[in-house]
Amino acid sequence: MTTRERLEEYLGAVYRLRTDPESPVPLSLLGEYFGFSPVSIHEMVQKLAQRGWMIYQPYRGVVLTESGEAVALALLRRHRLWERFLTDVLQVPWDEAHEVAGKLEHAALESVTERLADLLGDPNFCPHGEPIPPSESTSVDQPLERLSVGASGRVTRIGPESARLLREVQDWGLVPGSSVTCLEHSEDTMKVEVGSAQVQIPVESASAIWVEIL
Repeated sequence: MTTRERLEEYLGAVYRLRTDPESPVPLSLLGEYFGFSPVSIHEMVQKLAQRGWMIYQPYRGVVLTESGEAVALALLRRHRLWERFLTDVLQVPWDEAHEVAGKLEHAALESVTERLADLLGDPNFCPHGEPIPPSESTSVDQPLERLSVGASGRVTRIGPESARLLREVQDWGLVPGSSVTCLEHSEDTMKVEVGSAQVQIPVESASAIWVEIL
């Protein structure tokens, strides 16, 4: 499982485990959910907090930020749509469908997910009765790391920003308003075209560069 996939798993878990958006989810509850040690849970929470997807409240737990919730909802939408496809179209037992969807939810592009939704008639609930979150395809922007190979976007904002990232963005020419096209994508880096230049960008930095799909 890639770093991105592990982060998504934690965001999805917090969304599922919380009683309401304002109530922190205790780290002990996350430990029970994943079966991981407190040290492992705390390390991952710190990574999510650094990305601006989660807020850690010592001795209380974690809550999702607006951007973290958006990632969690997109994950749940993919998962539950794949569950519907596996059970309704392929006749896969729903317990097995849940396990398979847990893998497909990370692999499928957003464009594939939306085609799947169209194929299924845009269902409202998964086979287990959980609501399927609505599409965010009309949202203004998304992280650059989500840009698929061959797709283009326009940089809208940088966030969460840091002095280092802002210097890198300036050097790469990825300032708000600039156009960018994804050329290659790997687990750790992505190659993009900005103007006439080709730039290699760490995925971690690309997660804080937001683009509007063109």
